[in-house]
Amino acid sequence: MAFDVQTAVVVALLLSSGIALGVLVSRWKTRQDVAVLERQITVHMELAGRQHQAFLDAVRERDGRRDLREVYDDLARWAHVLERTVEEVWSACQTTDEQLRKHALVTVEDWVWGGGQVPAEHVAASLCWSGDVHRRVREFRATSFDFMFAARTVLKHDQRVGLVDAKPRDTSAREPYLATLAALDEVRACARVELGVS
Repeated sequence: MAFDVQTAVVVALLLSSGIALGVLVSRWKTRQDVAVLERQITVHMELAGRQHQAFLDAVRERDGRRDLREVYDDLARWAHVLERTVEEVWSACQTTDEQLRKHALVTVEDWVWGGGQVPAEHVAASLCWSGDVHRRVREFRATSFDFMFAARTVLKHDQRVGLVDAKPRDTSAREPYLATLAALDEVRACARVELGVS
């Protein structure tokens, strides 16, 4: 069999065309693979970014809840002191013990001059209280002044009249006393709502 130049040229052309076609298909396939790979990387990066953001949001939420709890812990301690003070004044209005009554009268006088104010150690925390909590605190203060003035009247009246015996005391401060405790309960209830505690 003789080697035909024309056949060799045709074979060479076919081979080079096949190689060129193979290179083109290979490049096209590689570009397609690269495009798919780029899309996969983009999707993976977006997913990782969203997961990271969700993680950061969860950490912020957890830390924010912890900070909020600390802020409202200060309010709870102050509310406890307020309740104890109101109870002591009410008890003094109902007793014949002169020492307790004098002490309560001093408390009442102090209250009028600022006893219902947010204590200095809780002022920073009060900046984080919600508007509803601040409104409830103001309502409590107004109600507590009514009680303290009523208690002052009872304590001063009994001081002028003199305690004769163990007969029941004047109960004119009872309604303001109960209203004050109810207003303090409203402050606590509002704080529980802010904390998400039922």
